[in-house]
Amino acid sequence: MKNSVLGGLTVAVAMSVFGAPLPSQAQETSDSSLSLDTEAEHHAEAQTLTPPTDPGLLTHADPSSLKSATPDSDPVTQSSDNSPADDIQTAAPPADETQIALDLATVHPHALDARQAATVYIRSIPVLTLVGDELETLSAGSSPAAGSPDHEAPLQRANEILAHLQDLATDGDVADIEARWNSDDETFVVAWGDEAVFTLDDQTMLPDTTDNAGEDALQIANRLRRLLGNAPPQARIEGLPQPPAPERRVSIVSSTLSGMASWYGPGFHGRRSASGEVFNQNALTAAHRTLPFGTHVRVTNLANGQSVVVRINDRGPFSQGRVIDLSAAAAAQIGLRARGVGRVQIEVLSGQ
Repeated sequence: MKNSVLGGLTVAVAMSVFGAPLPSQAQETSDSSLSLDTEAEHHAEAQTLTPPTDPGLLTHADPSSLKSATPDSDPVTQSSDNSPADDIQTAAPPADETQIALDLATVHPHALDARQAATVYIRSIPVLTLVGDELETLSAGSSPAAGSPDHEAPLQRANEILAHLQDLATDGDVADIEARWNSDDETFVVAWGDEAVFTLDDQTMLPDTTDNAGEDALQIANRLRRLLGNAPPQARIEGLPQPPAPERRVSIVSSTLSGMASWYGPGFHGRRSASGEVFNQNALTAAHRTLPFGTHVRVTNLANGQSVVVRINDRGPFSQGRVIDLSAAAAAQIGLRARGVGRVQIEVLSGQ
């Protein structure tokens, strides 16, 4: 009898060691494997959607005001240890792609120069930065105490914008997200259909701002279109008035010269030029070392024959071998912006 009992135990131990589960264990192993796989998938997805953040800054945020991308917030219902495996199949289906992207959006508080700010991330891509008032007590590398008005204002605005987007996404089409010109206020706005979501100003900007509200609005709209539904980019700002056509005048070429041309723009946009005029990279202007301010010249790209008429309002270029420095808009019009420099012919015009 003893030999029989010992023999049975030996068989059971041997089967366990060599990986043959007992019938009562098989269902438990299957349930455990399914639960772990599901949890791992949600965890991996959450990690890929969480933007890189500075932990020192995030400790100042109010957790209730931030969107979370952790597995605990996953909308799929998890089964309990005592629930049958079939219950997992009855979980509610996930929301559409746009709602998922907005649900997993995050808000990252940080300091920007001497002001408190918060940046909205969607799919780990920075989309919009909200900036608060200047912080008199903000020192380098520090943030104000949580709960202070300066700290909370950008976070609150960021979450209000996310909430507005979520409401619009219920029945909206991401192809209706647009950058628009508001002629009444003379401002640039990002709108979804008939609803203006926010206005671009010194407290609402593109995270990697171009220092041009119109360009910022267009880039923000296109990021939202792509990240929320992979819609094609918007080509131009809706409602932006076209500049009036210049009067046609008879132009006489008084002199001609040729040489290398370059261009300048973003780093000087909004600064005072040598003539005293504020430099606008989107205007058809140029810098020349000696021509009088206000002189009009026709610049022709000798590589493709394209021409543009510009007005001299600045001094330069001061690099050896270059004869004219075009604005970014003028360079783009003759196909010179991508190359940076190119050989041109310059015709000094009179009668303009």
